Amino acid sequence: MNFNDLKDVNKVKSIALGILDDFKKEMDKIKDVNKESFVAGFNNCFVEYLKNEYVKFDGRVSRCQYWMFALYSILVGIAISVVVSVLPFLSSLSLLYFLAILVPSVGLGVRRLHDINFSGWWFLVSLIPYVGGIALIFLFAIAGDNKANDYGAKVK
Repeated sequence: MNFNDLKDVNKVKSIALGILDDFKKEMDKIKDVNKESFVAGFNNCFVEYLKNEYVKFDGRVSRCQYWMFALYSILVGIAISVVVSVLPFLSSLSLLYFLAILVPSVGLGVRRLHDINFSGWWFLVSLIPYVGGIALIFLFAIAGDNKANDYGAKVK
C-alpha cells in the first residue's frame, strides 16, 4: 500500500468501505453457522444461571460452565459500555451491572475452586495485588476432579 494514497480522501473512503464490506460478509457467515448455538449458550450459561443459582456457593461447576459464564458476562459488559459511550446519561448502568454480577461471579468462582477440591477461601487470593488475579485464572483453568470430592459429585 502506498502511503501517498492516504492523502486522497476518496481513496481512503473506498479502502474503508471495502474493509467494512469484508467484515460484514464474515459476520454473516458466523451468524449463519452459530446463531442458534450462541443464543442457546447465552440462555443456558448466563440467563439460567442468574435465574436459578444467583447466590449459590456450594457444590461444583465445570471449567466449561465457568468460562462460558465469564465470556457472556464480558460480552454483556462490552455491550453496556458501548451503550454508555453513545448515551452518557446512562453511565450508572455500568456500575449497576457490575454490582449485579459481582455476587454470582464470586459464587461461580468458589464453586469452580470446589471442582478442583480447593476451599472457597482460595478466592481471596485475588486480593493479592498483581499476582492474585493471575493465580486465580490458573486455578480456574485446572481440570476438575474426575470423581466425587469433598464438595460433591463429579460435574458433567
